[in-house]
Amino acid sequence: MKVIGVTAPSTGSGKTSVSLALLSSLNNSVSVKVGPDYIDGSLGSAVSGKPAHNLDRWIQGRDFMRRFRWLSSVYDFAVVEGVMGMYDSGSPVNLSTDYYFRKIGIPYILVIDVSKLAESAYYIAKGFIGRNCIGVVINNFYSEKHLIIVRKAFSDHGVPIIGEIPHAEELKIPERHLGLKTAGEMPDIREKAVHFSQFIDFSFIDKLKDIPLIPEDRKPLLVGGGNIYVAYDNAFNFYYGESLDFLGRIGKLHYFSPLKGEIPENPHMIYLGGGYPELYASKLAEKSHLNHALKTYSDQGVPILAECGGLMYLESTFESKESSLKFPGIFGGSVKMTGKLTLGYTKLNVLKDNLLFRRGEVVYGHEYHYSDIEDSWEKTMQNVLGKGIQGYDGLYSMNTQGSYSHFDLMRYGKRLSGSIAKFMR
Repeated sequence: MKVIGVTAPSTGSGKTSVSLALLSSLNNSVSVKVGPDYIDGSLGSAVSGKPAHNLDRWIQGRDFMRRFRWLSSVYDFAVVEGVMGMYDSGSPVNLSTDYYFRKIGIPYILVIDVSKLAESAYYIAKGFIGRNCIGVVINNFYSEKHLIIVRKAFSDHGVPIIGEIPHAEELKIPERHLGLKTAGEMPDIREKAVHFSQFIDFSFIDKLKDIPLIPEDRKPLLVGGGNIYVAYDNAFNFYYGESLDFLGRIGKLHYFSPLKGEIPENPHMIYLGGGYPELYASKLAEKSHLNHALKTYSDQGVPILAECGGLMYLESTFESKESSLKFPGIFGGSVKMTGKLTLGYTKLNVLKDNLLFRRGEVVYGHEYHYSDIEDSWEKTMQNVLGKGIQGYDGLYSMNTQGSYSHFDLMRYGKRLSGSIAKFMR
């Protein structure tokens, strides 16, 4: 498998645009996102037609290298998009793009946003050009004269130029409060990616060598095979590809849309991931039949896992400026948007057995939201790192678990198969 990294000196430089350009032009390629981000990966998946993956040793644990090796048994190319700037981590351990690129030996393209730069672009880039750097993509130039000035500094210092992307409003990928808009909201994302690819010189591909990875078989799990329903629409779409892969190996996956009021039929587990329920709160509140069904399933003991946006939806009320909206009420609290970002990795002590964990475990995840929850319900986990709900997380009722923390089910989902089998009996 040939692997191409994409990084930059800072966030907002155009890494995703370049990554999508590569994915649109490389056959049998897979999108890999450094860090816990779902959105960039979902865009990559929409372009490549393949499930996206993450590379993150905090959420995946020691298993992160084995998982990456497994990709080489399935794909010919992996496009690995970095997180933030190349050396940024801000974590208790080094989780920077540079760490993974060096650890695995990934050759990379450096993307430079030159919209406010000329000759200085090279001198900024210089600190990010290591021996595995393939070359640079000059992004966001305003005119041919501007490009010539920027290009000359790189050429004079022998830095290969892989691509040159002009400034164009129609090429921008729209953003909102949690990052780029999701693939489901951009039906033209593949067309945008193909457009980006016209500005890339792909001749460097022929010079790439396969990274010596040892393919590993992903062994099938011994399963009871229940019906696992995953909420998937514009309100709920933050899922790790490998979490869904794991669930597909312990049961039969079905997708349903809460926004359409679709009700899971004969579920043995329901998974409500993160997303943007706050943007669709009124529509979700109107789906009284679905909301009643979810509450009934919870009361019956159906295993339900809800993360971040999913947790918000399972609370009793959503407080907006205009009104108080009724949600399913599996948990008894209220949700309000704060306008303040909570973002970072989490580490939690498990205080009480729940759907995923046993008391005494220390578990790792991440949180990413602009909301607060007030809920006096008993919490099964305490934050060592991260905010949660006033320093605690893991609300639990019957077999329903809700948390602000997102977790990797490939790492932590083994108890689920037992819970599903037990419920089916």
